[in-house]
Amino acid sequence: MKVLRIYFSILPFILIFSSCSPDLPIVPPINSIPTGESHPGKFIWRDLMTDDIPSVKKFYSELFGWTYIDTGESDNEFTVVLYDGKPIAGMFRLRDVEKKHRYSQWISYLSVADMDQAINYTKASGGRIYNDPFELPNRGTVAYVFDSQNSVFAFVKSSSGDPADQDPVYNQWFWTELWTNDVQNSVKFYTELFGYNQRTFNTRAENQYHVLEKENRPRAGVIKIPFENVNPHWMPYIAVNDPSEIIKKVKQLGGTVYLGTEGIAGNNAAIIADPSGAVFTIQKWPLEKGEFKEIKDEE
Repeated sequence: MKVLRIYFSILPFILIFSSCSPDLPIVPPINSIPTGESHPGKFIWRDLMTDDIPSVKKFYSELFGWTYIDTGESDNEFTVVLYDGKPIAGMFRLRDVEKKHRYSQWISYLSVADMDQAINYTKASGGRIYNDPFELPNRGTVAYVFDSQNSVFAFVKSSSGDPADQDPVYNQWFWTELWTNDVQNSVKFYTELFGYNQRTFNTRAENQYHVLEKENRPRAGVIKIPFENVNPHWMPYIAVNDPSEIIKKVKQLGGTVYLGTEGIAGNNAAIIADPSGAVFTIQKWPLEKGEFKEIKDEE
């Protein structure tokens, strides 16, 4: 098994976005048709910052059937990722970054109802704000932050509302999982911020898995970091029908399989890096019965 080494830095990405200048990239609204819905505590968007747009486009297109629309020009170019004609993510090109630093990563956006409240809570609860909230045309109000364990993510108050809840769709994002060194601290940080209910499960991998719920729906997972040399971070998941078929294509497309199905209990998931080093997980859907056993209070 390859040694999983993930080091995250947000600086180049923030420099792209937080200048708040007239040269901000042209991004799509989160919903092409406004929904009027608000689901604070739900992950509603993802952007990839990468130093190799051509390679990652080919990679994701071949694996998942994603298509693209490029907007803007030169340094302000933004790539809209589509699946079945629907925007599901974005891509930005990193500028002036040496390849050896491998800053490429997926950034996940959490919906907030009150941006000021979220910012003030983060500051008071051990997190920090990289940049103050700013208006990103079409998208809404955005802020990039670090939580109490230094995991990076974004707050967003969408100007087009939040996407409606739906069942997972193959080849699209369906889950986001926090890898942390201090589970108790992380669970406390997010449950107090969003009012989540927290449930704990034992898994086939003989570890505990914490699920954060709101509106009677699971919104995120939290686990103790299972590898050395990995910093706390939010791991995005893509639902697939057959992980083994995806894995067969990864290497020939320039990606890396850090942990294949044979290394994960249940043989139904894999941890992958795209050609620019951005890491994500594929997960067979639906989950197999017996994958998780909830820990009840009386246990």
